[in-house]
Amino acid sequence: MNHCYLFIGPSGSGKTSLAEKAFAPEQKVISYTTRPPREGEEHGRDYYFVSKKKFKQMVNDDQFAEYDVYDEEFYGIAKSTLREALTAGNCYDPITTTGFINLHRIFGDQMVPIWINISQETMIARLEKRATPKELERRLAIFQEDVESLERLKKFPNLIVINGEATLEEMLLQLRQALD
Repeated sequence: MNHCYLFIGPSGSGKTSLAEKAFAPEQKVISYTTRPPREGEEHGRDYYFVSKKKFKQMVNDDQFAEYDVYDEEFYGIAKSTLREALTAGNCYDPITTTGFINLHRIFGDQMVPIWINISQETMIARLEKRATPKELERRLAIFQEDVESLERLKKFPNLIVINGEATLEEMLLQLRQALD
């Protein structure tokens, strides 16, 4: 049975960096989002960037296996995209806790949650490099909510917890050991 490894954690935890280092680019489940692309991101490679109107139409058309709102933007995985990825092999995606739980309801233990744990200080230090002061303020406001979501994940026996205070190489080693 193929699995989808879902990387979850606060902003700046390194979930996207770790996922990209652990898996091949073609294993990524391309999610939809209404947020604007960050520097270097490409439509169809990092996300499908769509308008809120288009996203809401996709919701109305029942095209999503899961969707959620994070930091005032919509994120979702289309049913067809996830089914194709699982048919091809193991896959991955950074996601929210709510998104994972919704996918788990549909796909069960094929969905594997990977929580990246970081301190608020580490999050601030990492986000100061890429976020505007206003964006950093917003992310700080939802940090505690993100951390509290770990409690919801602890009920899943296949949960993998990674120490996000470590270097990326050390995080990758932790992940590989957990998957062995």
